[in-house]
Amino acid sequence: MKFIRRILIIIMLLISLIYTVYITSMPKNIILFENEELELGEIFGIVLKEEKKETIETSNSSSKIEDKTIEVSLFNLIKVKEIEVSTIKNVRVVPLGNTIGIKLYSDGVLVIGMTEVAGCKPYENTGIKEGDLIVEVDNVTVTTTAELIECVNNSNGENVEIKYKRDGIEYITNIEPVKTEENNYKIGLWVRDGACRNRNSNIL
Repeated sequence: MKFIRRILIIIMLLISLIYTVYITSMPKNIILFENEELELGEIFGIVLKEEKKETIETSNSSSKIEDKTIEVSLFNLIKVKEIEVSTIKNVRVVPLGNTIGIKLYSDGVLVIGMTEVAGCKPYENTGIKEGDLIVEVDNVTVTTTAELIECVNNSNGENVEIKYKRDGIEYITNIEPVKTEENNYKIGLWVRDGACRNRNSNIL
């Protein structure tokens, strides 16, 4: 009887751990492109509910279309988190003139959200915000999420110098990566390749 009780306790602890890790890994802020759907994965018992929405009157100088809040609850009973979601207009590039064999890409890796890593927020006080474009890590140019993840892992937890762009202006900051249980290093950012590449997001 005691053995069965112990097994049940272990199972309950594992289930609690899975839910805790899943909820903690969800970013507090997300940026979506127009007509793009929110994808956070699915897990039994986690309910996403749109709590409030604010439609923004767009202008030529503004790229934001809509702000809304997603309420995350457990079995639709216990509220566990709120996610702020901003939707921005798609940027279209119309090439004119003669084709000369050049492909246009958005250089760098786009920051689309932030999350805690092992209870820490490495990105705090760095100045990095959603919508910024990371272009260099320790003077190494990065154009994909894979390159960015590799540079952060190679740091072995030492401070990394990150160069990022916002509105065409370059900034430099430093972040100390945090080691995860999987022996990887992360800086608490949800990132994805530039707008002209695939749109799969990764937690860094």
